Amino acid sequence: MSDELNIMESEPLVRDRYVPKEFKLVGKRGVQRRDGKEKAGGKALYTRDVALPGMLYCRLLASPHAHARIVKLDTSKAEKAPGVRAILRYDDPELEGKALEGLETKFNAGHIASDGQAFLHGKFELAVTQEQWMQGGGRVLDGFAWWEGEQCGVAIAADTIRQAEDALALVEVEWEILPHVLDPIESLKPGAPPAIEEINKKNNIIRKVKIEEGDVEKAFKESDQVIEFSIKREPYTAAEPEPMSNVVLWRGDNVEIWAHQQQAYDGKMLFCAKMGIPLNYVKLHIPHQGSQFGHGGNPMMHHTHGLHVISAILSKRTGRPVKTLYDRRDTFYGLSQDAEANTKFKVGFNKDGTITAVKLDTIVAKMGQYGIDHFMDNTRIPNLLLNYLEAQCNIPPAWWMRCEQNHNAFCLSAVFDHVADALEMDPVEVALKNDGVEGRDMAYLAAFKKDHGFQVRDSLAEIVEKGKTAVDWDAKWHAPGKKVLPNGRLHGIGFTWDHEWDDIRGVSCVGLMVNVDGTVDILAQKSDVGCDYMTTHCRIVAEEIGLPIEHVNWRHFEECGFQMMTPDGSCNLCVDAYASIAAARKVRRKILEYAVTPTTLIDIEYPAEFPGYKVEDLEIVDGIVRVKADPSVQCPLSEVVKRATVEQAGTRAPVFDWAWHRQGRYGVQEGRHRLCRQCYFAEVEVDPDTGEVEVTKFVSVNDVGLAVSPESCEGQQYGGAYMGVGRCLGEEVVFDPKTGVKLTGDYIDYKVFTIRDIGKTVNILHESGMGWGAYGLVGIGEDIATVAPGVVGNALHNAIGEWVDEHPVTPARVLAAIDKAREKGIL
Repeated sequence: MSDELNIMESEPLVRDRYVPKEFKLVGKRGVQRRDGKEKAGGKALYTRDVALPGMLYCRLLASPHAHARIVKLDTSKAEKAPGVRAILRYDDPELEGKALEGLETKFNAGHIASDGQAFLHGKFELAVTQEQWMQGGGRVLDGFAWWEGEQCGVAIAADTIRQAEDALALVEVEWEILPHVLDPIESLKPGAPPAIEEINKKNNIIRKVKIEEGDVEKAFKESDQVIEFSIKREPYTAAEPEPMSNVVLWRGDNVEIWAHQQQAYDGKMLFCAKMGIPLNYVKLHIPHQGSQFGHGGNPMMHHTHGLHVISAILSKRTGRPVKTLYDRRDTFYGLSQDAEANTKFKVGFNKDGTITAVKLDTIVAKMGQYGIDHFMDNTRIPNLLLNYLEAQCNIPPAWWMRCEQNHNAFCLSAVFDHVADALEMDPVEVALKNDGVEGRDMAYLAAFKKDHGFQVRDSLAEIVEKGKTAVDWDAKWHAPGKKVLPNGRLHGIGFTWDHEWDDIRGVSCVGLMVNVDGTVDILAQKSDVGCDYMTTHCRIVAEEIGLPIEHVNWRHFEECGFQMMTPDGSCNLCVDAYASIAAARKVRRKILEYAVTPTTLIDIEYPAEFPGYKVEDLEIVDGIVRVKADPSVQCPLSEVVKRATVEQAGTRAPVFDWAWHRQGRYGVQEGRHRLCRQCYFAEVEVDPDTGEVEVTKFVSVNDVGLAVSPESCEGQQYGGAYMGVGRCLGEEVVFDPKTGVKLTGDYIDYKVFTIRDIGKTVNILHESGMGWGAYGLVGIGEDIATVAPGVVGNALHNAIGEWVDEHPVTPARVLAAIDKAREKGIL
């Protein structure tokens, strides 16, 4: 049946075999967003907007200390405060056993087993337990704090937010203040205080990873040249426009949750495991989400799932719905930030630009990225060695912040541009010379593409030419520090590249219901992170069935038995589209079967709409069923399905079908190389007196395989451009070293760039069809913001002739580098 319906198998090891020769809706511009009017008109309902009758508001105590235990907690005054309806303390018997319950099942086969390159190629040593590695992911109102700003100790539900906050101010806490450590390198030194002694009293090591391919020491000896350098990346943080919140209503034996989470259904599963409630007794609602960032963002953080437990207990006790919510500062404090990462490199290469070996020694805070992955994923470099350490620190949990590839992309960019500089070569040529996969060259990749159903194309070579033309690279590229503009500023131009991701993971399930008027409802729940899922899947289903897009609708806010993939990893459409396509092709066939088949109800026989024809003789075009050989023989689809209903007038079962697709498991899918590439060019002007760096032009070229929704892809490009530039030039999490207090806990002190902070953006979509996803597509969402910091740093080096390998590239660091360049006679 799958072959007959042209449905791809799960975990395909070949390109999509059933791509239509032409499209009417897929890839076309000008299709109106389904949620556009709601959002632009201020009518969209977000979790923060949910207000139920009698709802209480819950606020939590935030620790003022980076590392402390509660010795004594007096809530007597708060209990008598106006409007207070319930107080939940850390020592409440109902919280006992809730902290880590249910985590093991979810994560044993998840985060550790799927730990990408370490799982396939390396040695993985966990210095703490599974749950401890998740940094207390299931902790709920503990009596101790591991970072400043952590919610702990007590939660208060009151009639208003102000009353809950006033009551919190009446809580008297006696703290035992413990030593804290913020820097991962200092954390690993002998004699450093234990950052979290509840986890590990011996040292602050969380994880050790070693990955080795080939023999780097031998390669260094045989290389024409060897260089060494270091990079450091300060953590980014996530503080989305809609701060974290939830609403929980406990009614009898059933619970309803309104969630603000990127992985909302995962949150439901963890909640049920912790509370001992069957999944079918909990109803999940996912309203619009006020921005989330790639493979993470605040609502994905697993420790925020504890909010459901708090709200649920308070709702059960009061008999009223409870909304627990963070304010802006809580969002900056207690939620996700990317990891500080430090890497020392040793790189060997030959005079022709061939890189022979790369050694990385990486230390990160809490949880980070190795730095080696992209050398394995998309280069021919045969000799690689990674020594990786994760250090426990008293900072908020580290998690992916658009995205888990941040440090991997930075490392790849830094190595390639340092090598090009050392050889005085065009960095584009160095990239092209070393493109490949897992130490193998492009000849291997060409054979691989042919064997797996892809055209033999060179994605990087194709996109590089488009990017060079857009930025006028051949005319503008120059030796570092050698171009002063008429305005006195230093001109710089930079390039970087990477593979396009992702297209080889995820699971999705979707149903389609045809109504008696011939319209179609998509049945699946999914968290909305602003990527226009509604319109995209409506156009796919309409394309596959043969309907006007207006005849397909999707409201993905409620549970209906089907869950599309959680929106993370830049691979959603690759797996979700396969499911939608399969369901649509099944439904299309059922419609045509109804069209050629008579039906009988008791003594009444209803003839077929197309008697004497076979399914293969018919087609559906713009909602009209017609004969292929003679399109004048036709009837509206609504006539074919008008009796297919559950109502009393129905003579046939409703037209319904569903599909499930598994694309793969992240990071451990052997046999499917990344084939599509991305590249970026940036022009900068540097003020030598102030250290100001202005990005005057930014060019993004992304090989997305196939752009189902071009405008959505371009939105990721220009949105990622200014986010990535901001990461390079401004975004930085800063803590007070004496107290551990975060000093960048608002939008005043944490510098977030907008589209007005960069110059012209040029957004180019390339469509090679070489993605593993449906129609040959590959993801784009996380790419630009993740890779962009590297190209801006490379352009800065080209402007001043000295490296600034610590991000963010602040004016002070730029001025220090300019001084060095002058001392060396470069400027």
